[in-house]
Parts: sequence; structure tokens; C-alpha cells
Amino acid sequence: MVEQRQSAIQRIQVGVVGLVVVLLFVTLATMVLDRVSDSPQASGTMDAAPMNEAKDVTPDEPLAELGVTPVAKDESATQPTTGTRPMSATPPRAQPVPAARPQ
Repeated sequence: MVEQRQSAIQRIQVGVVGLVVVLLFVTLATMVLDRVSDSPQASGTMDAAPMNEAKDVTPDEPLAELGVTPVAKDESATQPTTGTRPMSATPPRAQPVPAARPQ
């Protein structure tokens, strides 16, 4: 009975130590990331312009410019303002061709 109690206490101690170590690692990582994001650029790279500032206009659809995806058009701008109904996503059914009459 004494061995079981000592074993249980040792397991609890190991678990608590493990949680403390994980908490310390998370705290350390958070501090490092905060310091890196808050610090200015290194003194040697102050004169260099960032690459993202080289372009005047950022593209709205970068994948579409590469030809990977089609550009989604604004449907409200392309719909006519008259009383016609908007086109549906499915094509209309084909009408049967009338049979030619013998003459």
C-alpha cells in the first residue's frame, strides 16, 4: 500500500513538472515572438526598401492573374436594369427541332 501511494505521488509530481515546463516554453516563445514583431528592422537593412512596397497597386485576384482561377465578376454590375429576368446558372432546355414537311 505504501508503494502505491509513493507511485501515485511520483506520477503527480512528474505531471506537474511537465505542465510547468510546457508553460515555460509557451511563455518563452510568446516573449520572443512579441520582441521580434515589435522591434524595428536591423540597422544594416534600414536603407533597403521592402519588396512589397515596390509595387504601386496590389492585385485584387493574384491567383487569377497567374491564370490559376477565373476572376469572379460582380453579378449586380452585369445584370440589366430592365424588367428581364436574370440568367440562371443552368442552361435552358433545348427545344426540339420541328420535322421538315415533305413538299
